[in-house]
Amino acid sequence: DMSITSFNKASLPQKVILSGADCFHLVLDKHAKKHSAGGNVMRKIFYFNSALSYNKINDILKSSPVIYWLCNIKFVPGLLMKLPTWQYIDRNNEIILLEHHTVVEDGIPDNILNRDITIESTRFIEADLVHYPSGGCAFILSWNHILLDAKGTTLLFEHLNLLSENKPQSFDIFFPGKEKKTNIVTYIRNMYKVKKFVQTSSKPPVSSVACTSLKTGDGKTLTKVISFNVEETKKINANAFKTGSRFGPTLYLVACCTHVINFLNHQKNKAGDIWLPIPYDGRLRGAAGPLISNCVSFLFYRIPVNEMNTIPQTVKCLSTQMTAQIKDGIPQRYSMFLNMMRHMPLWLYYFLISRTGKGVFASFLYTSTGDNFNNLKSLFGEPIRNLNMIPALTFPPGLTFVFLKHDNELNINIAYSPDVINNNELHLIEEKIKEILLADY
Repeated sequence: DMSITSFNKASLPQKVILSGADCFHLVLDKHAKKHSAGGNVMRKIFYFNSALSYNKINDILKSSPVIYWLCNIKFVPGLLMKLPTWQYIDRNNEIILLEHHTVVEDGIPDNILNRDITIESTRFIEADLVHYPSGGCAFILSWNHILLDAKGTTLLFEHLNLLSENKPQSFDIFFPGKEKKTNIVTYIRNMYKVKKFVQTSSKPPVSSVACTSLKTGDGKTLTKVISFNVEETKKINANAFKTGSRFGPTLYLVACCTHVINFLNHQKNKAGDIWLPIPYDGRLRGAAGPLISNCVSFLFYRIPVNEMNTIPQTVKCLSTQMTAQIKDGIPQRYSMFLNMMRHMPLWLYYFLISRTGKGVFASFLYTSTGDNFNNLKSLFGEPIRNLNMIPALTFPPGLTFVFLKHDNELNINIAYSPDVINNNELHLIEEKIKEILLADY
């Protein structure tokens, strides 16, 4: 298909420095390997009512400079005073699009779910097309989380849509720009502030869904999707406002998850304070890039047991912490802290992190794509029926809630390790989350 414009390889960056958040993912990667628990792979799944043309998708994917770059880089670890980088080595590697047929409607074959993309991989992005008995299909893109965050993937799909419409785009914004140098004194002062803040916030005892002594079994990631229709989603948004979640529904959704986990912990006789980091997008409002690299920082929340009696009470507790942290510039400070940590050898970084957390990274994990995908109506010029996301499962804790909105319908995807959550508990989580989200406040 000659209609698709080819890109100029010479304009692809020869090297990209990893951000502090990327390096944090490197540490999580090391951690996952140690516990042989799921890789650091994220997957986006797009469902279509009709079968898509393999050749059409293949052509569009292969015409993307960003995807080509992701198939032709290698990781170069940092040395003292030298930061880790992605090195572009043009090996003419193109993305591989695999085709599958399955009898399970909307199911994702295990050989896709269990395929890892490690830091040593030849390509950091992979694609699959799954055909269903109904005549519909799913397109799945998988990538290593170290390279792209959730917002980056939104930008990637916008880029693929522009490609399929043959519209011009400047792809220099896809890659991170030059970094401002930070002087060492600022770095060190900031380090003490952040370290003190995070340690105070996460100080033991904190209860987690995973006990620290637990070794995971076969490193499987299982998922469960809970869907709400348009009416129910409206009610959830109204509930968020009623319970005091003023900046969109996030704090309400976090509060609901907290109550579910608190309920579960009570059942296991290990209730206690809950501590969790919540991703915070560090890009400028409305920014079109960068697409490559994680620009995510965190806000940290500690919810004491006595703040979990009612949802409005928990929302208020979260709200107070959020306002204080944003006023204090915690997300920016934490990003600067992560940037400084890049100067450390990975093993030392890992040692420090696993020491300070006493093995507890968080009580559970929460992430949300917000409204990023709500209005994504089509991909490759074809209307999308539904979409889903399977997160990289961080262990411990081994339980992640992903909130995703599409077409004004809320989906919750729960990713979990069967060693942490059994079938019975999963059933409880599902019943409880529906009951709390749709209650009358």
